Amino acid sequence: MSASATSLRPGFDPTLCTCGSGLRALRCCKLQATALPDPVNHAAFDTLIEQARTARTANRNREAERHVLQILDLAPHHREALRLLFELRRAEGRIAAAEALIARIASIPPDVAAAHVQHAQILINQSRHAEAEIPARRAVALLPRDATIHHMLGIIFTETNRLTAGERHYRLALGYAEQRDAALLGNLAWNLRQQGRLDEAAATYDATLTIKRDNPRGLAGYAQVEAGRFRLDQAEALLAEATTLAPADRMIAVLSALVRLHRDDPDAALAKIEATAAAIAPQSLVATEFAAKGMALERLGRFDEAWNAYQSGRAFQRERANRRFDPAPIAARLATVRSTFLADRLSGLPRPGQIPGGATPIFLLGAPRSGTGLLEQLLSQCHGIDPADTRAPLPDLAHLLPALVSGLGGSAESFPDALIATTAGDQRDILPMLANRYLAILRASGVSTAESRFVTDRHPDLPWLLGFAATLFPTAPVIHVLRHPLDIALSGFAQDKLYEGNAGVTLAGMATLFDAQMNAIALVRGQTTLRYLPIRYEDLVRDPAGTLRLVLDFIGIAADVHALLDTPPRAIPRAPGHRLVQLPPHRRSLYRHRSFGAVFDEALPILTPWIKRLGYAQPQETPP
Repeated sequence: MSASATSLRPGFDPTLCTCGSGLRALRCCKLQATALPDPVNHAAFDTLIEQARTARTANRNREAERHVLQILDLAPHHREALRLLFELRRAEGRIAAAEALIARIASIPPDVAAAHVQHAQILINQSRHAEAEIPARRAVALLPRDATIHHMLGIIFTETNRLTAGERHYRLALGYAEQRDAALLGNLAWNLRQQGRLDEAAATYDATLTIKRDNPRGLAGYAQVEAGRFRLDQAEALLAEATTLAPADRMIAVLSALVRLHRDDPDAALAKIEATAAAIAPQSLVATEFAAKGMALERLGRFDEAWNAYQSGRAFQRERANRRFDPAPIAARLATVRSTFLADRLSGLPRPGQIPGGATPIFLLGAPRSGTGLLEQLLSQCHGIDPADTRAPLPDLAHLLPALVSGLGGSAESFPDALIATTAGDQRDILPMLANRYLAILRASGVSTAESRFVTDRHPDLPWLLGFAATLFPTAPVIHVLRHPLDIALSGFAQDKLYEGNAGVTLAGMATLFDAQMNAIALVRGQTTLRYLPIRYEDLVRDPAGTLRLVLDFIGIAADVHALLDTPPRAIPRAPGHRLVQLPPHRRSLYRHRSFGAVFDEALPILTPWIKRLGYAQPQETPP
């Protein structure tokens, strides 16, 4: 039957699929599984598919397309026709169509690993790593010793911040590969860098560059490791080499600018960014470049220009990347805190005791950009205190809790409601199990060692999970770093980070996130007993020795704070991410917002109550 004859059938719908495959919708994304031709009848199309192959090989793509569309209108699951159409659409850059086609191929029996691999690659290329995990897992189940698939899984887990799992698959890929692969070693090195294992990352980058030295991205990754090891001369040399190989690579250029800022050379940093802007004109800089430009201009005292750069970066995210502030997820998280962390509901929870031989968490609490990183930097100078940075597993344990509750016979509840289910029966064993697992994960990942007395945890979800943290570790110190709310809003807006609900793209979004997190913290403080100490960022900057002494006394550690501040950064098991930009305490960011004038109109209605409540000066007043 020809396609023209098909069109005469009653009820025939010629509407093309919106994915762009070129097929009718009823033969593509709206395909019904029933009443499809038996695959044994696909042999009737052998001549036509051979003509399509010949045309494709000869690069007569429109002819090949015509043949496969005709086949697929009559036999929508013809694997070879789908494969040819997939190749055509992928080559044309019609990604939605290519994705729909490869997903259909992967769903057709028999299961073929190559189709799942291609499906995962399409998703990875769109930065949809979480979705890519499903087809990649299916592929590795079919070919468990395939190095390429393990490499892909390593990328997926690394990009979704499951670094230990990513490292495991990179190492499996190295074991199964027939020869050393520079790209694979480079990805492993980046994973190790993300884990803070800088010495291992440096050794792995050395091995990578031994295989292939003309690798600009590998050189740039190595430069970031060297910067984290405070070897700025080596970092700059590596970036210079990378720039020679790839003079138009904008990622390398912005890294070079950031190293110049780290050296407190804002003129050179600004020159780097402006050279990029001139080279790509009339194309726009991206958010990361605008943020670096703004920082350089701010250091130079050119505040109006800095503000314009920060605004341009966020406008790029809103208008080009379609990142819009959505308060709904923030409001939902606050609502769950309000409904769950109430004294009456929490009173029956078991309280895990001190774990023998385990490090005690020190929870560094604060809104984004409040100064918890600076406090962690100072505390990690003290032997016995090791930084978990943002890598501590509290959110992972929150995800695990509902499965444990239901697995031990409890009702199926999501977090945090599942927490209340631990008041009865076998579920009472769960919280001590989770507390032990928290410390076991930190030991297994190398964050803590046998010598660690304390581990700092400043996970960005801590304001939402404070009640959970206090339940697992009732005697753990909680240090709350407070900062002028307008400084927090400005500092968050002046980056390229998006935060929850894309709050970072507007000042109002940053203010809304701050308000919700502070309300969550206040509620938990009013309903539970915490070992709680508030300090101010401003005191930490103006009097680091006195403030650090106050914190160490609260924790229960005797140390010479002046000696801690005067010694070079000590070696620690895993370097935190903020080591890349670590500087001694400075006063540059004190009351930062005052240099920017009247730009906070959209944030002030939300933040003014907190400014008053925390005792800070109003915008028109002189700071203390």
